[in-house]
Amino acid sequence: MEVRRIRPGEFEAYREVRLRALRLAPYAFGTTLEEAASRSDDEWRAFSDRLATSTETAGFIVDRGEGVPGGLVSVRLLVEPGDVPSDAEVNQMWVDEDLRGGPWADALLDAVEGFARAIGVRRLTLWVTEGNRRAFRVYERHGYTPTGVTEPFPRGGIETQLGKALT
Repeated sequence: MEVRRIRPGEFEAYREVRLRALRLAPYAFGTTLEEAASRSDDEWRAFSDRLATSTETAGFIVDRGEGVPGGLVSVRLLVEPGDVPSDAEVNQMWVDEDLRGGPWADALLDAVEGFARAIGVRRLTLWVTEGNRRAFRVYERHGYTPTGVTEPFPRGGIETQLGKALT
């Protein structure tokens, strides 16, 4: 197994792991399974290819071998066109249940942090839903701390923003 950036043309693997994450952990994501499942192949292909090739966003998967995904994370710049990329946001973080407790969540975060550093990002943020203690512990282990910003979560409860300075 390895963690690697999504490759152009891998929209089916990306879609597979994203829909599985939304089905098994709907409490953790702003997008619903119904919204994501209704997207066309062309929409999945376009978004996946952007995660594979863009310098403003990137997606990484845990590849179980032969392109079978076991986890996912993405990162996107939080800048206006022409601005210097100083902040980025981590999104879609999820790992299959049988891979939790191992190195894979850490490796996914290392991958997005490496991408962000390489393009000059100085600070990463992410959102974690209230009660998702396991995810919070993973982020805390990587140096993410609450920023003091919270928001109502679309399906109830609160989500908390965490941040980390990249050096």
